[in-house]
Amino acid sequence: MRSIVAAIKRHPGLRSERGAVIVELAIVLPLFLLILAGVIDLGFLFWEKEVLTNAAREGARAKVQAGTSGERFTDTQVRSRMQDYLRNLNIKDAAGAPITLTSSNCTFTWDTTATPPRLTVTLQNIPVNLMMLHKVQDLFAGAGGIGNTIYLEAKCTMAREW
Repeated sequence: MRSIVAAIKRHPGLRSERGAVIVELAIVLPLFLLILAGVIDLGFLFWEKEVLTNAAREGARAKVQAGTSGERFTDTQVRSRMQDYLRNLNIKDAAGAPITLTSSNCTFTWDTTATPPRLTVTLQNIPVNLMMLHKVQDLFAGAGGIGNTIYLEAKCTMAREW
């Protein structure tokens, strides 16, 4: 301990650097936390996009397969199955309510010119909120940048081969 004090007395320039680490931490830590919040938000956003894609895949599979008694599922039944999939994984819209699939944001398109016929299920304009970044943005009111709500889209095409 005495040797450290003696070194500081011999080199007076070291004395001015004693608080530099705390100042650097105070400058860098908020930036690091902002980057971390962005990475977490983007991770959740990509996860929600994958869940929507899987829901579209489930809907396409249900629509092209024959039911156990040979009947086809109606569009409403397929939308209900997709909504159940989204609810089971707790996917919510921008308002925090469960996502409601309607004929305007969930469409079924058959391509009968292809052999075998192909069905494309499209989920569009599905609003989701960022978790943290929009709260950080509120600190800088009027700064512009990203909005609170992001609209996701998912699409799946499946052939009817049986």
